This record gives sequence, C-alpha cells and structure tokens, in this order.
Amino acid sequence: MHEISMKQVDVFTTTPFAGNPAGVVTEAESLPGESMQAIAAEMNLSEVAFVTLPSRGDALFRVRFFTQSEEFDMSGHALIASCFALLEEGRIPLEDGVTKTLFETRAGLIRLDVHYRPGIPAGPSRSGVENGTIVSIGGTPAGVLEKIMLHQTVKRHRPSNVSAREIAGFCGIDASEIARTGLPLEIVTTGLEQLIIPVLHKETIRDMNPDLIKLGLMNRRYGIHTNHLFSLDVFTSDCTAYLRHFAPALGMWEDPASGTAAAALTSYLLRHGVVTSGDLIVEQGKDTGNLARIVVEGADPDDPTAEMRIGGLAVTSISRRIELEAGELVIR
Repeated sequence: MHEISMKQVDVFTTTPFAGNPAGVVTEAESLPGESMQAIAAEMNLSEVAFVTLPSRGDALFRVRFFTQSEEFDMSGHALIASCFALLEEGRIPLEDGVTKTLFETRAGLIRLDVHYRPGIPAGPSRSGVENGTIVSIGGTPAGVLEKIMLHQTVKRHRPSNVSAREIAGFCGIDASEIARTGLPLEIVTTGLEQLIIPVLHKETIRDMNPDLIKLGLMNRRYGIHTNHLFSLDVFTSDCTAYLRHFAPALGMWEDPASGTAAAALTSYLLRHGVVTSGDLIVEQGKDTGNLARIVVEGADPDDPTAEMRIGGLAVTSISRRIELEAGELVIR
C-alpha cells in the first residue's frame, strides 16, 4: 500500500472554504501520471496540483496540474496553493522581505515572489495581523506572510465578435447594463481567450444566473475560453472592480477567483483609461460576505501587455490521506 497526503488550499483569502480551492499533493515523486489523473478525478475540486523534484537546476520544484478530466499546462491559483503548502512544510527557505522562487511547469518556468516577515506580533494582533497572516512552518508559527505574487503576462487583445445583446441574453441580464458602461466588449489573451464584459451595477453581476450550456456553446463557436464580467461598482471600498468568472467551455461552471482574469482586466482598464495605476485589488465571487481578494501589482500603464504580478494570501482548510493499493484509491 502506498499512502500520500493531500491538502485543500483556498487561495485569494484567509477564510477557510472561501476564495478559490485547489488540491495539493506536495510529495508526488513516486506517482505516475495515471495515478495523478485518478486522484484528481476523485476530488470535488477544479484543479489538483502535484509537486515533484524539478528536471532542471534553476527550478525549486516541478508542479503538474490536473482537472477531473485532463492535465493542464498551468493553473495560477493552484501554483500559489502549491507554494503555500510547501511554505507550511518548511520546504522553501524564506528571507526577511521578498523570497524569489522558480517553479517548473509544462508552460515553462514561472516565478513567484513570497513576501514574508519573520517573528510573531505581540498582543491582540496575533489573530488578525494587518496586511498579512501568521504562517506556521512545520506546525510552529514562524512569521507573517504578506502575500504570494505570481508573474503574469497578457499576450494580446482584440475586439469581441460577440454583441452586447447576444452576451446579455446568455447571461440573463438587460443589454443596457453593458451598453451604459460606455466600455467595449473585448477578448484578452493570457494563455486563455478571455471575454471581458463590463456591467454597470454590482448587484446585476451578483444576482445573475447565466445559461451556462448556451454560454459554453457560444464560447466554442467564437473560440472563447472564459467569460469575465466586471463592474466598477464595488462592495469593498479599497477594491477597483467586482467580478464573476464563468468557463463552461472548459468544463468549469464558475471559477471562484481567477488571477489570470484579474491580469486581463487590469490590462483592459489601463488601455481604456479607466485606471492610471498598475497596482490595484479586485474582489470576486457570489457570496459577498466572503469575496476573494486578488492583488495586482506592477502593471505598466504605458505597456498594458508587459509582465505584472498577481496574487494574494491563502489558507489550508482540509488535510486528507490517500491510500493507493493494487489499483484501488481510498481517500480518508
């Protein structure tokens, strides 16, 4: 019998079972790809990441990403989840300030920056650290994790070949909610073709129930992977936009929090003069009491396709033990 451990790490939040969850197996060296796929198929999660030793000397670890049906080249939130899980296990040496790490993926080398301060604050702030969260390393509280930031590039953008009336019909909203923003529908490429849809009121996005079957069929017809609805009308005052994200063409009804889509939106907002700073926070989700918070930094107002950083915080909500024996998979 072969036994491994898996964590569920919730990303872009410090509240367990909020944000965007990913499964992480941090010691997957002995697992063949077929076993990784079998484990991912059994999990009720959008992605499961498997961490192994790298095949190249400049990377700290190699990470593979699986949905319930296939292996993906890259998942931003699952990579941040992997980094967080490895931090908890004490397997990433941390510096005071910013620790730069390289992870090997099928999409190439991806850099993550870990912002960390050693030492635990005294007094009442222990349980609610401002601008960070206490992270335990090897089971012992060791310092304050401020954020984990992934480097992301927006590759290109093009006008949408979908009309506001058409997309509004699939989303079950009035087309005027799109038209009255004065902003265009646009497709931004981050590795995925993402349709950016401006909406006037936050409540319209929060309360919408799109026809995801028809939306997925439309996406396939136009070569679109995901649908990213945003409003500049926000629930939290320090955020720039409120978002929901749907990807039925990829077999994912709703993505609770998408870092790559936040990068695409930041590029869009800069190019259309909606914002002038490349540093912002966006909030995402349907449960407005527990919205995910995605931090975007370093976007270039003069070149919105330049590399930026996306990320935030994370929390481990579940630890599981998985037993593999004679082709049988048992999850405890």
